[in-house]
Amino acid sequence: MASITDCVVEGLKYPFNDLKKFLCFGVLFAAISVISSFISFKSLEIFQVATRMVENTNVTSANSLFSQLPAGDIYIIAALAFVSFIITLLTLGYQYNIVKFSIDKNNDLPDFNNILGMFVNGIKYFLVVLAYNIIPIIILVGGVALAGDSSAAIVIVLISALLFLIAFFLQIMALNNMVAHDSIKKAFDFREIIDNISNLGWGKYIGIVIFTIIVYMIIMAAVGFILSLISAVFAVSISSAFIVAAIVGIIEGLLIEPYGALFYNRVFGSVYREAIKQ
Repeated sequence: MASITDCVVEGLKYPFNDLKKFLCFGVLFAAISVISSFISFKSLEIFQVATRMVENTNVTSANSLFSQLPAGDIYIIAALAFVSFIITLLTLGYQYNIVKFSIDKNNDLPDFNNILGMFVNGIKYFLVVLAYNIIPIIILVGGVALAGDSSAAIVIVLISALLFLIAFFLQIMALNNMVAHDSIKKAFDFREIIDNISNLGWGKYIGIVIFTIIVYMIIMAAVGFILSLISAVFAVSISSAFIVAAIVGIIEGLLIEPYGALFYNRVFGSVYREAIKQ
């Protein structure tokens, strides 16, 4: 039986098994980063326009304010947000395939020869994550809205945090169970999910998840520091904040985010494989 360290070390090496596919995966994240940067700057421009309108005119309602905002920019933001969501589903579909390869003990990176399949798998991946987190989200948003500034809001936040934590640990095994059987129903087969965790051992399962997250956070923190230095260098030589953000976003999307996603899903696919071997 593989140890926690073996699974994590194998996951750290896995992205380098095929640099071409690694970079292809990174192109998707880079595209999302550039789109997000553009949306952020366009949204800031619209906010600045709205602020000036409120200060310099007699706008008295949200409807009249909205009607005077640049409609073209709003439509562009909406269209780009939709495109970004579609690309995100493709990245989730590829992660679905990573988990499948990991469970099958296939050391290759998945191909990009079935975009429609990636998209469908991405939808399934997204729906399962949403389903597992919807109750904590509703409790957090609804509870805080109702509680307002009272002390009850703190209790609601703590309860929501606990539910998010429980959902997170179950969600990992649920996603793997769905991928292994290629059935979204299996993501909600709680008896089988609990049995798989029990087969591995709750202590080992929680330990490897926590250890993986710690390693992931260390990698992201180190990379974040390096990217902040790169941003500072570009900021000195390039006056446009958008261009700086886009360059840094491309670097992060092309290299860092795909590495993290490959590592993360590879490790947890291996964890599932170990669980069903017991």
